[in-house]
Amino acid sequence: MIILDPIAVSDPGVFVSSNVPEDDTAPTQILTRVYAAGDAVMDPATHTKFESKLGVRAVAAISIGSPGVVTWAAHGLVAGTPVSFTSTGLLPTGFLPDVVYYLVAPATNTFQLSATLGGAAINTSGSQSGVHSAAAGQNFGRALSDKTYWLPVGATNRWKMFDAYNNTQTERADSIVIEIDPKAIAQGVYLGNVDAAEIIVTSTDPTAGVVYRQVTSMQTSSSGSSFYRWLFGRRRRRSYFLTLDLPLYYNTRVKIEIKNPGGIARCGMCNIGPIEDIGFSQYGLGTDIKDYSTTRFNFDGTSETTERGFSKRMTLDVVLDNDMIDYVQEWLAARRQKSLVYIGAVEFGSTVLCGKFSSFKNVIEGFTNSKMALQIEGVV
Repeated sequence: MIILDPIAVSDPGVFVSSNVPEDDTAPTQILTRVYAAGDAVMDPATHTKFESKLGVRAVAAISIGSPGVVTWAAHGLVAGTPVSFTSTGLLPTGFLPDVVYYLVAPATNTFQLSATLGGAAINTSGSQSGVHSAAAGQNFGRALSDKTYWLPVGATNRWKMFDAYNNTQTERADSIVIEIDPKAIAQGVYLGNVDAAEIIVTSTDPTAGVVYRQVTSMQTSSSGSSFYRWLFGRRRRRSYFLTLDLPLYYNTRVKIEIKNPGGIARCGMCNIGPIEDIGFSQYGLGTDIKDYSTTRFNFDGTSETTERGFSKRMTLDVVLDNDMIDYVQEWLAARRQKSLVYIGAVEFGSTVLCGKFSSFKNVIEGFTNSKMALQIEGVV
């Protein structure tokens, strides 16, 4: 049993670069504009996307006059409600896009706006063009941590491969290329839920230059010894990548290239870090998956299935030397709520999973060796 202990890539100085742009949506402007329900924003500090839970949006007409009147059919808004505009063209003079105004003089289908809460209505002048969209609600200035107003919907595309979920994938046409400075002796790299034709891992030391380069084809065959199946059987690609032989350098820069020419390169999880060999996995190791999908049956026997993610699970017994018992138990206990990469048997990809142990039990069977039973729950 080998365990890869991942380094936090979000730590300062570890993440170097990625060719995946972080442009899922505009950075949040919670202090300068109003959002409608469903509007997405991005927090660059945490690389997380959020959706507004409250607020309404509609196409609005603005008159030129003193004051300018906004027409929004059956808006239902009350005085003091914050309002912001966006437009496909130009707003009339007096209003600017993505600026907060406050509703005054509400009527059934119209209202006026003030620059300050309870202030005088704004006059409009000049010309205007395009279609104007107005957003109204109380989420103006509300912190993204306030779950009354904001719903976290996951990491940005660039950072999905570094989040805590295997089923969320970073995607980019042709290739994903990242560079990492582990700031530690990192011996292993694990990529999960991968869609690629080829993986290239390069490790470069600032003094010695390139000290490691591995090019791995993700294509595999199930032909065995059958010539017929080799020629006519369906080819498939491995959905994971694992290497445990990075050289023991501390200051190397690791470049990972996930290539899928002519298609979409995808990666659900990227882990890099030192490894621990805690003992020998015994035969009898078991793996399965836990599917979080649900099926609802109707009165006539028809059914509706909601497909969700799944996680891998593994149970195994590990034989370890008695002089390692205390060390292994303390090492695992210190990481009891941390996701680690567990490798039951290198030759079987199904026994490689990222997750947390749900339990471990040690039995001292003899004078020199002991047995440890592990149950591991993979991440979704």
